[in-house]
Amino acid sequence: MNWFLVSDAGHWTLLALAALCVVVVALAGDWRRARRKSPDAVGCMPWTSVFMAALLVAVVAGALAVMTWLKP
Repeated sequence: MNWFLVSDAGHWTLLALAALCVVVVALAGDWRRARRKSPDAVGCMPWTSVFMAALLVAVVAGALAVMTWLKP
């Protein structure tokens, strides 16, 4: 599939799906960090912020994809 032949709705859909993949990874990372054995081993990745930003991108891109798909 040629990337340039995908419609605008396809681009928004692919962006929404990619953002949803990041949401799942960030949710798993946040869940893992919350259930760690050593409370002092915090780590440096802000999983909650990554989750919220990716969720915002997924919702906006998904809404734009639906609006583009339904455009007459």
